[in-house]
Amino acid sequence: MNFTNEKLKKIVNVYQLDYINGKSHGFGDFLRGSFCFMQLAKLIGIEFDIDLANHPMSKYIENCRHTPGIDYSNIEKINDLNNDPNSFISYETKGQNIDKNFLNKMIDLLNSKDCEVFGFFSHAFPFYNKYSDEGKYLINSKLQPNEFMQNYINNTLSKIGLSKKGYGVIHIRAGDKYLVNNNEMNIDFIKKVKKILNSIKVPGRRYLILSDSNILKNQLKSIPNFYVYIRNIDHLGGELMKCHESNGVMNTMLDYYLMSYSNAIISLSVYGHVSGFSKYCSVLNDIPFNFIKIYE
Repeated sequence: MNFTNEKLKKIVNVYQLDYINGKSHGFGDFLRGSFCFMQLAKLIGIEFDIDLANHPMSKYIENCRHTPGIDYSNIEKINDLNNDPNSFISYETKGQNIDKNFLNKMIDLLNSKDCEVFGFFSHAFPFYNKYSDEGKYLINSKLQPNEFMQNYINNTLSKIGLSKKGYGVIHIRAGDKYLVNNNEMNIDFIKKVKKILNSIKVPGRRYLILSDSNILKNQLKSIPNFYVYIRNIDHLGGELMKCHESNGVMNTMLDYYLMSYSNAIISLSVYGHVSGFSKYCSVLNDIPFNFIKIYE
C-alpha cells in the first residue's frame, strides 16, 4: 500500500480524556503510540506532532497550545496495536516490529483523509525499537514543565534531600486495583516486593521510590537510602482517571519529571508488560532502564 494523499501534510497524536469512540489510555501508552506514528510519518514523508493542550496535564506544561485545524470534539481513538496480540510482551526484545496488516490499514486510513492536518489518538507499538534524537527532542520539547511545575519539582527535591541526577528511581506498578479501586494490599505482596528490592539495591546508592501505591511506599520508607514522599496521584488516561480537578494529575506529572532527572530507572510491575510510563521516560531522557516482573 502506497501513501498517495497529496492534501494531508501533518498527523498529530492528541492526548485528551475522551474521543468519539472511547477514552484514552495511560500516558506511557500515548508516548508509545507517538513514536509509532512518528516513524510512520517519516516513512511516508509527512510531518508529525503531539498535542496535549486538551488534557488536564497541560496546566503544568510550558507553552502547551492547541493545533490549528484540529476538531477536538471529533477525534478518533485508533485501537490497532501494530503487534501480535498473543505475543506483545516480546516487543521489548525486538529490534523491528512491523505488522504489515497494521501498516497497510494505517496508510489506507491516512489516504482517506480530506484534510491537511489529521488529529487522532494511538497507543500502537513503534515499528522500530530504536528512537532518533530528533524524535526524542520533538516530544521532550512538548513536555517541558512550566514555572509553577519547575518550582514544585525543585521544592520536592529539596524537601526529600535529593539533587538532579544524584539518584536512581525504583518505579513500582502495584496495579490499578490499588490506584483505582483502593483495594487492601496483601502483606505477602509487600514482603515479596521488599525481597526483590533487597536483592537489587546497591549499597550506598540513593533510590527515589515511586509507586502507584502510597501504602507500599509507606512500607518501604524505613529502608536505608530509600527516599519516599507521599502524595496522591491519579491515572492520566481518561478510562481510569478519578478526578481531573484534583492534585492527582499534578503529582503524577511530578513523578514523571522526578524520574526524568534520575540517573537510572528500575521498573517493577505486576503486569507482564513493561510500564510505558517509566520505559518511555528512560527513552526520552537517555536513562539506563531495567524491568523486573513481580509475580503475585
